[in-house]
Amino acid sequence: MLRRNRSKPDQLPTSADRGATAIVAAQPRVAVRVGGEVTRMRARPTTGVPALAVTISDATGSVVAVWTGRRSIGGLTLGRHVLLDGVAVRRGQVLEFTNPAYTLLP
Repeated sequence: MLRRNRSKPDQLPTSADRGATAIVAAQPRVAVRVGGEVTRMRARPTTGVPALAVTISDATGSVVAVWTGRRSIGGLTLGRHVLLDGVAVRRGQVLEFTNPAYTLLP
């Protein structure tokens, strides 16, 4: 039988515990690991190809991760904590990752 982890929130591992950089400190065009909570998800077509755009936020800011060719990712839901590994580019005021590696956190 599966049970929900009833640990206190301050005992759960944070993104920083896993080697993540604060989003505000992430630089464009440099390989980086950031982490945070999924705050927005939307499917958007990119030149006729499906794409999933997910906004990840921590206490310092937000980034957008876009996975092309996908409409969903199993286990990736609103409120879920995730780590992203990749190289971001600046799109307007937001850093955007394209097809980053990801790790789902508990």
